[in-house]
Amino acid sequence: MDFNDQITLITIATWAGAALVSIIGLLISYWVIRLAVTHGLRSHHRWLQQNR
Repeated sequence: MDFNDQITLITIATWAGAALVSIIGLLISYWVIRLAVTHGLRSHHRWLQQNR
């Protein structure tokens, strides 16, 4: 394996790692937002039931 092949392999690995980290970050963000919205809706529903 010569120098150009190594650079190419490192570049591909870097892009793949960045893509993987981005996907994991987006999934975690989606989960946190979904959890917050669900909690807010549940609390609002309880508040509506108590104040009837």
